[in-house]
Amino acid sequence: MHGTKFALIFIAFICFQISCDSLEDGTFLHRALRKLKFRVTEISGIYPARLERYDALFLQDLHKAPTETEVKGIQSFVKDGGTLIVAGDNRVLDGLFNIYGLELREFSKTQEFSRRIADKPFFPRHPIDEIRVRTDAVIIEPVEREVAVLYRTADGAVVVTFRDGEGRVFFIASAYLFSVDGLLYDENNATLLYNLMSTLPRNARIGLAERIYYTVETKPPNPFTALVFGTRGGLATVYICLALFVFLMLRGRRFGKPLDVRERSRRLSSEYVHAMTALYQKGNTRSDILRHIRDTFRSDLGNRWQINPNLETPTFLRELTRRGAVDVGEELTDLVTDLEPSGNISEAQLLDLAKRVDAYREIANIGRTKLVVHRNI
Repeated sequence: MHGTKFALIFIAFICFQISCDSLEDGTFLHRALRKLKFRVTEISGIYPARLERYDALFLQDLHKAPTETEVKGIQSFVKDGGTLIVAGDNRVLDGLFNIYGLELREFSKTQEFSRRIADKPFFPRHPIDEIRVRTDAVIIEPVEREVAVLYRTADGAVVVTFRDGEGRVFFIASAYLFSVDGLLYDENNATLLYNLMSTLPRNARIGLAERIYYTVETKPPNPFTALVFGTRGGLATVYICLALFVFLMLRGRRFGKPLDVRERSRRLSSEYVHAMTALYQKGNTRSDILRHIRDTFRSDLGNRWQINPNLETPTFLRELTRRGAVDVGEELTDLVTDLEPSGNISEAQLLDLAKRVDAYREIANIGRTKLVVHRNI
């Protein structure tokens, strides 16, 4: 009576919680386990099994047989302390049953219920005497292994458990027991699920596989990856995109040592003075033009002989002399000195200084930045 009341309360709780979160991803069993505060990972082709991350592995109604490597991996998982729960009556589970010395045998007649046979229940807190299994298969337990039969029909055992190494195994020869109908409409089935989960630590990590058990080795290939790298058209697209990327990255670039480009045509300093004088004559800014000519000339001298053009004039001239600058008859010294601003300067003086600068450029073979003057101002 106590177990029936608990089962009704448990089913009502699960149904209420799931109805409040009906848009949540996952199957009914997956959501029920999560509502019991377990950390459940649904094993799929996208998220294959990672046994080292689980405390328990739950295999529900598999329709594809695990490979020999997967079966051995599951056996090692149990021996290391994991809990294995296998529920299903499909013959694809023969590999799992046989590795533990069990046999899954089918009968022509379906058994609706299975009863507890032990006087002392395996789950004493919420014992249940009968569960609805709707199965035509039973488990034939081995003689050499100590197996506890929890529930059985007239034909044989349906729910068995035993220890293996540090872990525990539960085999349930029924796919209906933990299906949606089995949990919603049979309160004893829901209680059995709760009892099984009560053997796990609080907040245990559970790997849940329904219908197909995937591992890293057996997971299906990604459809996009298979299309791109597994077909000629996909590979051709990859090569085209790679070539286009390289072209865009290298477009407009050149390789090798930069080459000097001779300036074929440039504006003379005298032309520049005429243009700038016409531009600034209203403001009488010839001193600004002189300062610009001086700064440009000093910068070109500094680049030519690797000298800081911002040095004081005497220091700058000494550095030029020390580095071998052309100064015939102190022509360079006089020119640099004359370029220093000294009060008002006439347009004729500006033109004379500009011509002297151009002349020295030709003598010393000094290049300079092209001066651009808009003629339409």
